[in-house]
Amino acid sequence: EAARALGADIRPIASPQDALRIARQEPERQVVFFAAGFETTTAPVAALILEGLPANLYILLSGRLTWPAVAMLLDSEQPGFDALVAPGHVATVMGPEEWRFVAEQHHLPVAVAGFEADSLLAAFYSVLRQRIEGRVFLDNCYPEVAHAGGNPTARRCLHEALEVVDSNWRGIGTIPASGYALRPEYAAHDARQQFPDHADPDRRRQGEMPPGCDCARVVLGRIYPDQCRLYGAGCNPRSPVGPCMVSDEGACRIWWASGVREPAAQDAVAP
Repeated sequence: EAARALGADIRPIASPQDALRIARQEPERQVVFFAAGFETTTAPVAALILEGLPANLYILLSGRLTWPAVAMLLDSEQPGFDALVAPGHVATVMGPEEWRFVAEQHHLPVAVAGFEADSLLAAFYSVLRQRIEGRVFLDNCYPEVAHAGGNPTARRCLHEALEVVDSNWRGIGTIPASGYALRPEYAAHDARQQFPDHADPDRRRQGEMPPGCDCARVVLGRIYPDQCRLYGAGCNPRSPVGPCMVSDEGACRIWWASGVREPAAQDAVAP
């Protein structure tokens, strides 16, 4: 909104193909496609790059890999959870076996689930039973979509168009080998290479967590959403402060939608 107020032409799109269409329709303009997401939504961006881009289309990529963030939490010895229901949409692309390390290296129950109620319930049942019975393994509760090896075409596109790099996670810091970047041969379409002012430190500070916002601790499982210092006070869906309240998928927004409208007592906040 701030950029639009300054005169920027910002358009929400539903698909990478929309960015391609805009660039072709307006060849005299420089079009920057801000592509943010995890493996599932980054794969179509990689495919778009491999198909060939018009000279006026640039990619500002903010792609992330899911499992390194989970591995970082588990390696910290304070993961904030006792079992993991792994994302089925990611497993659809990368393969469910990507999550085997949770059981084999960290001895925690893990199950892959989709978004439907039956798949989620099966995954919940699986990890609870694993914990109760004291045996852990990777259980694929989304077998109709998440197949061993994932999606070979999507993985090939990711590998050929992008490289894995260290990436900064908002409010958390840099996690090694957790992000995607365009390969050097596609530098002509890399917005970070073609518009170097994007790396200006003053602009980078705009992406830092707002003062008083505890979203990073919520995401890391250190506190519950209503234990954030701003929850229900300075931060709510009508005037969100942090990303956990901005997004419909954010933990704080979900808690608010479920009826939790008051902040927890401060003496209950974890250190």
